[in-house]
Amino acid sequence: MKSFFSKRRIAVLAAILLALFVIRPGASRLKSRIIRSISAALGRSVDIGSVHLRLLPRPGFDLENLVVYDDPAFGAEPIVRANEVTAALRLTSLLRGRMEIARLDLTEPSLNLVHGEGGHWNLETLLERSARIPLAPTGRSKVGARPAFPYIEGTSGRINFKQGPEKKPYALTNADFSLWQESENSWGVRLKAQPFRTDMNLNDTGLLQLTGTWQRADALRDMPLQVNLEWSRAQLGQITKLITGNDQGWRGEILLDLALTGTPARLHLAATSSMDDFRRYDITSDKALRMAARCDADYSTDTHDFQQLMCSAPVGDGLLTLTGDAGFPASHQYSLAASAENVPAAALVNLAQRIKKNLPDDLAAEGILDGKLSVARDGQSPPAWKGAGHITDFHLSSESN
Repeated sequence: MKSFFSKRRIAVLAAILLALFVIRPGASRLKSRIIRSISAALGRSVDIGSVHLRLLPRPGFDLENLVVYDDPAFGAEPIVRANEVTAALRLTSLLRGRMEIARLDLTEPSLNLVHGEGGHWNLETLLERSARIPLAPTGRSKVGARPAFPYIEGTSGRINFKQGPEKKPYALTNADFSLWQESENSWGVRLKAQPFRTDMNLNDTGLLQLTGTWQRADALRDMPLQVNLEWSRAQLGQITKLITGNDQGWRGEILLDLALTGTPARLHLAATSSMDDFRRYDITSDKALRMAARCDADYSTDTHDFQQLMCSAPVGDGLLTLTGDAGFPASHQYSLAASAENVPAAALVNLAQRIKKNLPDDLAAEGILDGKLSVARDGQSPPAWKGAGHITDFHLSSESN
């Protein structure tokens, strides 16, 4: 008999737990409080379609049709829209009679990043707001008077880019991202997504993975930051099509690692890149060609120029280098110098066989190349070129007719 009642209690308890997992009673009376809580944390007007209470696995709410409105200066389109959102409560806030959202999980959200006419982004005011209205860190353990910034996570989302009211064809799809306040003065972000263009069919554009932190500052240009970006498994032909709109006819798999440190007003960039199996689209070869390079530079978002650019690429036992300063993207001022030191002629022939079709497979070269080339332009004047070089002990051979 005792065994029967014990099994019955277990069955009832299991049924209750299952009901708590499945049943989502309405919570329309709390809707306005939830809207105020999310709006206070994000600093934006918020709207929610419907709210349902959830008790397990963590007390909170299931939200439908969440809309986070943008600053009207950047247009009427919302900055964030998500049809399904799970909002978990911060239990310690209930001890003070206040309702705080500890975590927001957005399913298939749509995020709009807008570059306004004045040169500012719509995210700038959100980031700068953290300096004016200090929120408590996301993971705080003690109850405090200040509201804490929620941990925000989006899965399978889409990030759109706009120039003023015009939506650009560039986008990031299958985007998984997280945003949180790491400490009193530090924020963190993670992103994993695939580059995409809405106006053409693309595949093999690779995977973008980003991690970053930044510190409080009165203006975005002065925020100390540290960002690491990796672009992997990207095919060269698809990348040229993504950027220019046309496949330029080159093939190869690209890996790019980029580290940014400093402030937006003065960023230091350190990049390493490699490409495997570089070739023209209609050329095949049994011999693999791998190219690699490293670049360091300082970049200013105020003047839009690269300074102290230093790039190097090993070629056999030799080295190719590029140094100088250059405005980007619209400046006509630059001063660049390239050099080749102890570069084997055989490496140049190997490259030529992947650029020029119908070269003999057994084409071989001997010799060492050394040279320098510089180009400079100041304003509207024509570019000035200078260069010199020589190749020693050069010999070119092939047994093909």
